[in-house]
Amino acid sequence: MEIISLDCEDFIAALAQLEDGCDECHLDNYGREPRTERCMLDLGGGMFTSSVKRICKITADASRTCTPVECGGYF
Repeated sequence: MEIISLDCEDFIAALAQLEDGCDECHLDNYGREPRTERCMLDLGGGMFTSSVKRICKITADASRTCTPVECGGYF
C-alpha cells in the first residue's frame, strides 16, 4: 500500500484554482479525475433532462487526466 503525503497549503491552492473555473489548470503534484453529472440540455424547443456532462475533480494521483465535456457532448 502506497501512502501519499499532501502539503495542505498546495492542496488548498489547487482547489481554489479549480473552483474559480480554471479548466485548463493542471498543477504538477495533482491529477484530474473525471466525474459524470446529470444536466439539462437546451435544444431550443425544449429541455432534454436525461443528458450528462463530464467534469474534472482534483485528485492526489498526478497520473490521472481528464478533459471536461459540455452537457450533451460525446465522451
